[in-house]
Amino acid sequence: MGKTVLLIGFYNEKALGVRYLANYLKKHGYIPHILFFKEFNSIKPSKASSKELDLLEELIKKIEPSYIGLSVMSSLYLESVYLVNNRIKEKFNIPIIWGGVYPTLFPERALKHCDFVIRGEGEEALVELLNKLEENNDLSDIRNLAFINESGEIIINEVRPLIQDLDSLGYPEIGGYHKYYIFNNELKEGDPQLRSMGYELTASRGCPFACSYCSSINIKRLYLNKGRFIRFRSVDSVMKELNEAKEKIKNLKFVHFWDEIFPDDEEWIEEFKERYKKEIGLPFKIWGHPLKIRKSVIENLVEAGLYQIVVGIQSGSLRVRKEIFRRTETQEQIIRSSKILSECKVPRVIYDFMLKHPFETVEDLKETYKLCLKLEPPFELQLHGLNFLPGTDIVQMAIKRGLLTEDELEKIMYSSIQEQYDMYWGPASNRITENNVWISLIYLTQFSSLRPFIKVLSNEIEKGNKEKVVVLLQKVMKKISKFRNFISKVKLVLNYKM
Repeated sequence: MGKTVLLIGFYNEKALGVRYLANYLKKHGYIPHILFFKEFNSIKPSKASSKELDLLEELIKKIEPSYIGLSVMSSLYLESVYLVNNRIKEKFNIPIIWGGVYPTLFPERALKHCDFVIRGEGEEALVELLNKLEENNDLSDIRNLAFINESGEIIINEVRPLIQDLDSLGYPEIGGYHKYYIFNNELKEGDPQLRSMGYELTASRGCPFACSYCSSINIKRLYLNKGRFIRFRSVDSVMKELNEAKEKIKNLKFVHFWDEIFPDDEEWIEEFKERYKKEIGLPFKIWGHPLKIRKSVIENLVEAGLYQIVVGIQSGSLRVRKEIFRRTETQEQIIRSSKILSECKVPRVIYDFMLKHPFETVEDLKETYKLCLKLEPPFELQLHGLNFLPGTDIVQMAIKRGLLTEDELEKIMYSSIQEQYDMYWGPASNRITENNVWISLIYLTQFSSLRPFIKVLSNEIEKGNKEKVVVLLQKVMKKISKFRNFISKVKLVLNYKM
């Protein structure tokens, strides 16, 4: 054994999935190297440059890996994945393995580029694949594996049961050797997370919901009757990881839990609260859902150090939520959850909305505006468009309703990273259209002192007046909000005393 494996994560210097794989490989006698290829830039995203591909080539020559794994989580950056994959194929004779959500859902497409696909949870399957490749053994019975056999036939094996004991996986190595970072045409050695002020982790796997725009439901279908889909790590496991992070990351100021929905089991939360306060003592942020917000849970989390929660509402229109997004929460439940968050004094409450999509009408936007006025302040709004992801149910919905053709959706989902970004955040989003004016009004509802004025403006908009005033006011408040966020981050860093 002792074979070297290079794992590449794209546009994410934390890349939790890749880190977990590396940890598991190391436990089983392999020498994993991790390359964090490019950092995501939400203002000006960019594909892999020729210089960055040259640096990748130099790195591969240096470490001489026997296998290379690419983590392909999203179609957003496939452009760069293809460039990296092609450069490796062109210059080296090294087996390439793809894993992640995209190849899990589209193994046939992935196999046009790579040699093997690991579908779903990859720790056990990847080690089994490498062991059998080392020994030249038959691959046909490796669960989770997709590959092309000697006859040119695509073989897609069933998946193995889900790993029920998450603690058995341990947690990703923090720091250590064999980590590299390529960004802005530079190659640096070392774990980029060590210089960060935040640490990211997950306390669970799986999501209890079935939103049409998310791939989680399709992963859940893949694992039907393969064990509990939603699983929690023990509090002890989480604390061990955080204690190590606190020890190794010298400038650590906050913790970010990336769970799709943070655990809400009362007993787990109670233990977490007591140990987190005592052992970690850092502010932390989580993702939440209106149906998972209970006063007892939020009170305990705030006591533990919760300073920010991002709650997905996605639309204020009951029609859009129920018929299009497959979300079951009512207007009353959303409003009630906002009151709980306000009563519990969560320092930062952010509501997430997806507003720019072909299913939505002006009336739906008006419903969102009305709901936002009923949300209990203080809160912030995170507004963005719907990004169609390959394999999600909402893609077929758009086709069946005649809103977009298959060709149009292919172009949307597989265009360059810059083109995909511009669809939702580019120059068109600033045009004064009826939809954009109502989106501006929605944005302005987060400023409670402006609400009386906003209500007057909405009446004028109904009459076809004051559109430019609303858009201009939104631009002004965005700048003010950006400054407030900066001050908030500075306070967060300064208020924590080592």
